[in-house]
Amino acid sequence: MPVPVAHQSESIVVRWVEAFNARDLEGMLACLAEDVEFYPLRLGGLRGCYRGHEGVQDWFANVRHSHSGYQIVLSETRDLGGGRVLASGCLRLDGQCEIESFCALDRINEGQIVAAHHYLTDANMIERLGLIP
Repeated sequence: MPVPVAHQSESIVVRWVEAFNARDLEGMLACLAEDVEFYPLRLGGLRGCYRGHEGVQDWFANVRHSHSGYQIVLSETRDLGGGRVLASGCLRLDGQCEIESFCALDRINEGQIVAAHHYLTDANMIERLGLIP
């Protein structure tokens, strides 16, 4: 079921997730600024930060090789103001089994994601940690 999207910045995040789930690298890169700072989920073999399109390409090669079966299923996006977007939902393995909560805090500037932080937790925990004002 599609996630209702109220703001343009939210739609960019939704497009990135859709491209990721389709394993469409070009579609993902189109949503990301050239100098993006990308902090993906800390799954086995993935490091903390990938910088720029080249870094995202390195990350994606690892994902396709080692973690090809998971997808992000969004249940909510929220425009937090100031170019920040919260997206939450779950990870699904091989299209069937929900394996963990997922949350992302992305910063948007001029229609592209300039920073993305992905977490294996829900939005409530992100709020309790003070990452969302």
